[in-house]
Amino acid sequence: MSGARLLVTGIGGAVGGGLAEVVAQRGPWSEVVGVFSGERSRDAFLATAPEAVRARIRPVVRDLADPRATAALARELAPAQRTVVVHAAANVSWTASLEAARLGNVEITRNVADLARALGVGTRLVYVSSAYTATDGWEYRNTYEATKAEAERLLRADYADLGPVVFACSLVVGHSRTGVIGRFHGIYPLLGLIERHEPPLLPGGRDRRIDIVPVDWVATELAALLERVLYEGPVGDVVAAAGPAAPRLGELVTGAVAALDRARAAVGRAPVREVTLVPFRRWEFLRRSLDAWQVRGIPMPDKALLDRLIGVYRPYFEDDRVLPPSGTTTVCPPWPEYLDASVAHWFARRAAGRTRAPARTVSG
Repeated sequence: MSGARLLVTGIGGAVGGGLAEVVAQRGPWSEVVGVFSGERSRDAFLATAPEAVRARIRPVVRDLADPRATAALARELAPAQRTVVVHAAANVSWTASLEAARLGNVEITRNVADLARALGVGTRLVYVSSAYTATDGWEYRNTYEATKAEAERLLRADYADLGPVVFACSLVVGHSRTGVIGRFHGIYPLLGLIERHEPPLLPGGRDRRIDIVPVDWVATELAALLERVLYEGPVGDVVAAAGPAAPRLGELVTGAVAALDRARAAVGRAPVREVTLVPFRRWEFLRRSLDAWQVRGIPMPDKALLDRLIGVYRPYFEDDRVLPPSGTTTVCPPWPEYLDASVAHWFARRAAGRTRAPARTVSG
């Protein structure tokens, strides 16, 4: 029988991958089991993971949408004195249908909770959620927010015996020093729009905060929470958010453009075109005018692409509600300390043709 076991779903995702690097270097875990959604995800993760991570993680491939296959994992693992399950796998798409989002974020959570229960008395469950949602008093901006909150309510109501603890984090960007991250979600599609298409105008409230956090800070806080869960019994939820330290949209766009210019200059490319933020009402008028008058002097990206991306981001560019930080051991680093690294890493990966993740929606 092993001692303390850590089982992590979605270990191939951004938060899961960051956690793997932290627990490879520290922690009380005699065994770390990483659950991947498929062989392709597992192989991609192991191909780029540091040697310390490959040596520490026991990879398991499992379709978490299959309740029987998920439950069977409890019989395949050796007994352990204590197990902590971290459920980090999720459908992170902001545009998923309600059916797809409920499968990825509610039904799979139910299956993982049943697995945790089957692993024996004393097993605890830590649910990785979003600081951009809440279970009460929240107007959900998309199916992602709604189903993450629904899953949390499910755990509170039906799995109290697992002592569920919620770790909610904001939009995750790259490592604060290296910029490395396992998945390019969150702000990265916006970064791609600016770098590839150089729109002169973008809509949004300049003073709306975009709460971003570096993945290494998130992973370190999550690892600290797991140790508290293992040793201390009842533990409060954690919100890993930047709070008042988050950049305003105007600052984020200006900082991202400056970082892109530095990355482009390093490879002999010209700077990107300056981006001006305009209110949504003015943006809609300009878009109609450009179409009606067939203006050619203002270069804009493909209309369908632009409208789709703006539609995804609009709820957050107009409504910056996010849970305040709570329960962390340290405050989030200031965004100017890590934005450059995140942009530079994304730019280098794009140049190498590796910014596209495997075609799937469930992280890990």
